[in-house]
Amino acid sequence: MRLFPQILLSWVLLLLVGFGIIGAGPSQNDRPPQPFFQDFFSGTVILQGAVPPVGTRLIACINDCKSGFESEPYVLKLDGTFDQLEVNPKSEGLVGHTISFYLVNRFGRIKALEERPYIGVFDFYEQNLTFNEPMPAPSPTPTPAPTPVPTPTASLPIAGDPVVTILPKSAVILGIFGVVLGGVLLLIARRNAT
Repeated sequence: MRLFPQILLSWVLLLLVGFGIIGAGPSQNDRPPQPFFQDFFSGTVILQGAVPPVGTRLIACINDCKSGFESEPYVLKLDGTFDQLEVNPKSEGLVGHTISFYLVNRFGRIKALEERPYIGVFDFYEQNLTFNEPMPAPSPTPTPAPTPVPTPTASLPIAGDPVVTILPKSAVILGIFGVVLGGVLLLIARRNAT
């Protein structure tokens, strides 16, 4: 029987030491981190009063798409509807920030008129979207204008142009040089032949 009070005392001391160690942790100045989850959106997309073209993709962004969050693209159904577009950022700091919706293609993106705050409570929301701008298209490449083919026109030299007198003089000098050179080469060729 004497052993029981010692075991009980040991357990009480062990529990007191354990609670003391737990309480000796660093103090928390802020509230403890709260869990946050994804939001899901479903609805209809209207592009300039009509259903968007087949293969149109929808994304959701918090803040801007580069520094905030960008969702995975969702390909719209044939009737322009979408189901469970997931907004699931990694940062809790984005809770309460604005979600913007965009239609995207390979030429760019356009923004919906509607926006929503990011709640982060794992809930499903109905959100119909309206887009007033046209889908981005490639910039038109200008077609080069056909270059006109110049038609040659005969013209007479202009009186008093100094180039007119230089050309015949240079032609005469080159001609004389060619005759002299030809004669020298002919003489050399005849001497070598004999």
